[in-house]
Amino acid sequence: MIPPLPQISIVMPVFDHADLVIEMMASIRANTFAEWELIAIDDGSAESDFQTIMAYAAQDERIHYQRRNREPKGAQTCRNIGLDMAHGQYVIFWDSDDWVTPDCLRVRFAAIEKHPQLDFMVFPAGVYRSGHMCFEPCSALFGYPVYADDVAAFCSRNLPFVVWNNIYRRSSLQAKGVRWDERLLSLQDAAFNMSALVADMKYAYASTSADYAYRLSSSGSISKQIGNVEHYRSNVLATRIAYELVQGRFGHRYDRQLYLGALYVYVKMARVCFDDTFARDLAQCIALYSPSYGRWFALQMRVTRLLMHVMPYKLARQLPMAFSLLRRWSIEEIWLPHWHKNV
Repeated sequence: MIPPLPQISIVMPVFDHADLVIEMMASIRANTFAEWELIAIDDGSAESDFQTIMAYAAQDERIHYQRRNREPKGAQTCRNIGLDMAHGQYVIFWDSDDWVTPDCLRVRFAAIEKHPQLDFMVFPAGVYRSGHMCFEPCSALFGYPVYADDVAAFCSRNLPFVVWNNIYRRSSLQAKGVRWDERLLSLQDAAFNMSALVADMKYAYASTSADYAYRLSSSGSISKQIGNVEHYRSNVLATRIAYELVQGRFGHRYDRQLYLGALYVYVKMARVCFDDTFARDLAQCIALYSPSYGRWFALQMRVTRLLMHVMPYKLARQLPMAFSLLRRWSIEEIWLPHWHKNV
């Protein structure tokens, strides 16, 4: 007898940390909703980790665990492979080192089933510490409707939600052609969701309890491995992609926010040292799509270079862009009362 197709396909890239992967898989298996499949694509784990995870996955026929079978290496490729393998009506993209509540899948399935007009729904999340979900103030709390304009927020790199907050209708992703950009080494998540918004995918925030816990202490996070030439180039590419996506749909409406997002990317990458090639490449990218902001960014870089001769690097880096970064967190773009109510 052929088993029925799953309602939900969970796509999850895996890389080392077998103990955390198994903890995440166990939390999925503990869900009260049973009609799921987990497509876990290994991105080159150490053989010992791979074999440990394989042994655990063999305990549940709903878990499909295999090695990435093509290039390039990266979580984005693993997610596209998993998306192509998915059978479920709905797709969820989760990380392999986090944790979900026992009611997560049931609540998400029930919610989106009530809204057939939506392409995806956004669910609130917390963070994971010492085996528990908590809601300490930090930059990793996503999935709450705190911004007046989500497109503006994504442009400025203030992320309203990330992919693990969401459940997507698989047919909508296919119809809109929304996939993971395999050229990006970082910022892939934002690019994916920005593509969904630009493609006019309909969505709504769920008014439910947090169901996903992001592990703050994971040492394998891509966001902690961005200080090399390849990631510099990837961040310039991500900036170019953001401009092309948003300007292609909205013209120059969000140029200010896109500039602030590019500035945030620069600041994050320049925390360790000033890379002149990266700064010049980013300035050229901004100037290509928004000449006035490109000139302003180039001026900020010139001031930074001058200040580096007379003061500590951190201060020289921060002073020329302090005003611009303050505008990135402009209070006019945030519904603080709404945030307080939902948390």
